[in-house]
Amino acid sequence: MIACFEKENLKKTIIAGVLLLVATFFVTVGVAEISFPETILTFTDQEWLLDIWPKAYRYNIHVGVGAIVLACALIFPAIKIQKDFAIRALETLCRIGIGGMFIFASIFKIQDPHQFATLVAQYQFFSALHLDFVNNFFALVYPQFEFWFGLAMIVSPFVRESAFAIFWMFVSFIIALAWALWNDLGITCGCFELEGAQDKAEAWTSLIRDLILIWPTLWLAFRKNKSIIGIWKKDKEVK
Repeated sequence: MIACFEKENLKKTIIAGVLLLVATFFVTVGVAEISFPETILTFTDQEWLLDIWPKAYRYNIHVGVGAIVLACALIFPAIKIQKDFAIRALETLCRIGIGGMFIFASIFKIQDPHQFATLVAQYQFFSALHLDFVNNFFALVYPQFEFWFGLAMIVSPFVRESAFAIFWMFVSFIIALAWALWNDLGITCGCFELEGAQDKAEAWTSLIRDLILIWPTLWLAFRKNKSIIGIWKKDKEVK
């Protein structure tokens, strides 16, 4: 009977794992479609699709949001099938994904603080508050926060502190992007590149991305402080 139970439990774990892997793929594609059009992870800019449907590239946001919704639809049955495994796997994937994204986003800004300071000034946010002197300080310090809190999210046990810090970074991004859209500023968000925007479209896509990613970050902020390895230790103890 014990052997049958373990076999059934293994079967459920495998099914939940497959569902989560597929969901991870859809989330990756969704974020790429929303934020990184014309990359290897996107479909709406593929030549074969454009030959069939020339206007497909206009629907990258729709495809991205749809992919993320589909991913959520796969996550719920995975939790229902094997809740303990699914929750631990989700926490692991979210920490690696969000932490890695912030590390990656910080690199461009750390390498070129002058260009990032120029971008910050283009938002005209600090100048509206008569705080122009803050631009350079912000451009030097903020990327460091992104890097170290992103790294802490992955390698340290302090997931709550890291997630809360990143959550408030997302809030600041959302405020900045909303400000840019309100003032009709066609500038790049500065998340993963420091130049290249021609209109407000990139600000909209970045805002949508941040409004999506802020929720798993908030969820992580209420998880117990454990390292990624520590998340899985209880399984070994039960065995």
